[in-house]
Order: sequence, then structure tokens, then C-alpha cells
Amino acid sequence: MATDFVAATAGGGAKRRRVDARGAQGEEAAALPAVHISSLPDELRQRILTHLPLKEAIRTGALALGWRDLWKSRWSHRSSVEVHLRSRDDLQKELDALPRPRRRLDSFSIIVDICKLRSTELRRFLDYAAECRVEVLHVETRKSSVAEKLNFHLPLSSPLLARLSLRRISVSNMYYKRSQPFRALEVIRLHFVSFTGAAFTKMMGLCPNLGTLDLRGCDCDSVFFWGSCTSFPANLRSVTIAECDGKAFLSKTVPRLQSFLYSGSFFDAPFFLSGDATLADLYICLGYSISRCKDTKEFNKSLPNDLSSLTVLTICSNALPAAPPLSDDEATSQSSKLSNLNSLKELQLLMLKMTAANLADIYLFLKTCQCANLERLFVHLPKSDYEPMEVEASHEEVGEDPLEIDLDNLKIIKVMNFKWRRTEVQLVSFLLRKATSLNKLLLVSPNVAPLDVPGVQESDLLLVKEAQANGKIMLSESDDSGTQPYHSEVFIEV
Repeated sequence: MATDFVAATAGGGAKRRRVDARGAQGEEAAALPAVHISSLPDELRQRILTHLPLKEAIRTGALALGWRDLWKSRWSHRSSVEVHLRSRDDLQKELDALPRPRRRLDSFSIIVDICKLRSTELRRFLDYAAECRVEVLHVETRKSSVAEKLNFHLPLSSPLLARLSLRRISVSNMYYKRSQPFRALEVIRLHFVSFTGAAFTKMMGLCPNLGTLDLRGCDCDSVFFWGSCTSFPANLRSVTIAECDGKAFLSKTVPRLQSFLYSGSFFDAPFFLSGDATLADLYICLGYSISRCKDTKEFNKSLPNDLSSLTVLTICSNALPAAPPLSDDEATSQSSKLSNLNSLKELQLLMLKMTAANLADIYLFLKTCQCANLERLFVHLPKSDYEPMEVEASHEEVGEDPLEIDLDNLKIIKVMNFKWRRTEVQLVSFLLRKATSLNKLLLVSPNVAPLDVPGVQESDLLLVKEAQANGKIMLSESDDSGTQPYHSEVFIEV
């Protein structure tokens, strides 16, 4: 003990004493019971949530069971306001009913059902929402005559506005000269909105951090027709264009695009994604079938140059013919851009028809795209109780090449609207043979397996029934919400 003390004092005892002191303090701290944030009283946790943006406050629900829905009560007062104007008499009454004095709001929604509402009157509600530093703003009109006359104006300043949703309203002179950038605005949804090119360009310029743009039922000619002139925010990651008029040029203007969802007519409003965009998920649903000649070539040009990073793909039967290799004449200038999907993990097929030709398209698509790493497959079959007029080809005549289609990593398959038709049974039996690692195959069908399906080989039907008997195939009369595709929303009636 004395030797240790002499050595310590001679060679830096002060340092050792400091280390020992810290060690003792550390041991005492370790002995104290840990205080978990979830053990705090609700009042304190709600106080914590008031310092978070709405999106982050909602995400805390994943921390523990006690945090779920706690964000809804983070303010002692009402945090959401909904205004529904059904008559002129409601106007002043709803204005007087707004919480006073103005307090912080999470969301503000106004729905207009009356025909004679002036834009200046609507602005009184929008100014109120801005002064309450609202984070989610929704404006909607229910009558088309109102949408044509009523203009939406972004508030002069709304520093916390994160999500903007407009439905059936005009956007023309929507900004003030002294308006400040909406740096918190991350999501804009415009549904059946009429806007000018100048107004849209100004809107994009005021939202430098916009990440999601959702356009549905809009006239996009004024927005995308001059593709090189439309400047989009640099952080834009997700774009949805559904049932809009006009062309969509998104090649060079959205360099960081990761998600693109398109539904509409390729003939009247072709999209153009060619460029350096690296997509992670892609949704393509066309109103008309792509032929195997000129339209296929144009469709191929519209896709990004490199789809090797694509992990999720939804494609309808009208676009499937564009996937196979091009003819020898066309192959000299370009190859099918859908031929390199090695990173694809999930595939969803929206089958508007299910004839022998459609089944052949599926086989050829799987063969061409080389989806060796595919893990989840969803197939939406037509809801209608169709009866093909033509005599369908047999299983061997639809173009299947079992030796060149690799689905060894496929683990989950879900087939909706399964009606035990010939081509449907053939598809399921094909998948059972190919998916060697399959865990389960869900068939959403109102009917039990019939004893016989005309035109189906007995071996195919027997394979399906055996899989059902051993539990690999599961039948359900209704869609299981527990197993849903990444693109759970379907824009077109299947």
C-alpha cells in the first residue's frame, strides 16, 4: 500500500486521483436507476412533443405503446380545425367560431360547398391558418362552378407549412410579391386543380425543399410542355402524375427522382424520364395497350436509361408488351430498358385482361427482365366475370420457357380476384413450379377449388390442389390487409 502511494505521488499522483474520482463517480452514476423517457408523466412527454414538427411528433408513436396517439393531445387546446361552408350564412358564423386568440394549429381544412364565394373571402380563412402557423393545409371545393372562379392564394408567410393539399380549385394569382420561401413545405398534392404555367413555376420556386409532388386530374400542358423551362426543387424525390392532360417531361428537371407513379394515356400524354434519374420504385399504368412496333419503341425511350436500382415495380398488362427484347432492326439503336431488373424485390401486375395472350406477356416479361432477386409478387386479376370469346391456347402454346425463368427467391405471392379461370390456374401452377423457396401463396377468391377446369391439364390442377392441402396455398374471400403491395393504391379499375 505504501509503495503504491509513493509511486503515485512521485509519478503523477494528481492524475491518478482524478481518474479514481471519475471512476467512483461513474460507479455511483451506474448504481442510480435508469430513468426512461417513457416513464415520464404524460404532461412532460406532451410538452416534449410540442417542440417537434407534426410529422416527427407522429413518428414518436413507434417508440412504445404509451406514445401511440400521444401527439394528438400535445396541445392543451384544439389542434385541428375543419371548416365546411354549405351556405352564405355559414361564412361569418364559421369565421366567428375560429379559436381566439389565434393559437398554434397542426392542421386546417376548409371545404366549400357554396357557389358564390369570393377569393378574398377564402383568403380570410387562409390568413388565419397562416397566423396559427399551421403545418397541414387542405382546401377543397365540391362544385365545379366554384372551382372555375375561386382562386387559391398561398399565405404571405407560413414558416411551418409542411403539407399542402388542394382539390378542385383554381391556382392562377396564388402568390404575393413579398411572399417568403416555404422552406418547411415537403408535400404538395394538387387534385383536379386548374393552374397557369407561371403560377406553377412560382409555386415550385417558393418551395425549395419540396420532396413529394402529386398531380391528379390536372391540365399539365402549361407545366410540362416546355420541359426545359420548368425548374423543379432540387430535393424532389417523388412525383405522381395520374389522369392528367399534357406531356410530362421529367428527365433533366428532376435529377434526384427516386419514385415515379404514372397513370394515363401514353398516346395523348407520354411521359419522358430518360436521363440520369435513379429510381427506386416505378408505377406505370396505361389506358391503352402498347403495340409491339412504334409505340413500344417510344415507350422504351420514355424510361430512364438505367433501371438497375429499381426495387419495386407496378406495371399494367397494357404496358407488358413493351418489356420483351426489341426486334433485330430496333435492337441496333436501343435495347429494352426493362431487361435489367436485378435489384427488383417486389413486382405488382395489374391485369386488365387475362387471356392466353396476356399470360404469354407475363411469361415473356419474367424471362426478359431477369428478376432473379424477386421476393414478393402481387397479381391483380380483372374483377369482371369475363368469358374470352376466342379459343385460348393450351399451357404449352403461350410461350413459357421453364428453363430460362428464375424465381428461386420468390417467397410471397398474392393473387386478387382469382376466379379459377383457365389462364389463372395455369399462372398459379407455373408459379408453384418456379418459386422453389415459396413460403405462401394467397388466393383472394370467392369460390373453392372446382373439381375440374375446362382446358387445364390435370397435372396443373392437381398441383394447385396439393399446395392448398399442405397449406402452401391459402384461400380467402376478402383481401388481407396484412399483406399489401408497396403501391397499395391502384389508379385504374382492374
